[in-house]
Amino acid sequence: MADYFNHPRRNQERNTNNHRYNDQHKSFDERNSDDEEFSREWDASNVDEMEDFRVEMRNLSGWIALILSVLSFFFLPIILGALGIIVGFFARHRNAVWLGNTAIVVGAISIILALFVRPFLF
Repeated sequence: MADYFNHPRRNQERNTNNHRYNDQHKSFDERNSDDEEFSREWDASNVDEMEDFRVEMRNLSGWIALILSVLSFFFLPIILGALGIIVGFFARHRNAVWLGNTAIVVGAISIILALFVRPFLF
């Protein structure tokens, strides 16, 4: 039984496991002693990228509002029209004024048609 624990391969496995364990508990500087920089520098191009992302998100909320308002003509006019109006106000708040206003008007027209015109057509 004593030969099992003193076998060279067992000792090698035990040493590699201890090495892995010790690497996990070392600080970041001890593991990476090469002084390599892994981060990206902050410059004017990053600011432009963030501005582009904000513009895309602003337009996305406007387009979602407009799609909800247009879908309200065909399916669930009261619910989708109201959602289009609400998301249209959010889009206006995010400076997507034209898309937000269009979604609000289209959603309102859809609700008016659903309440006052459709009951007389069927």
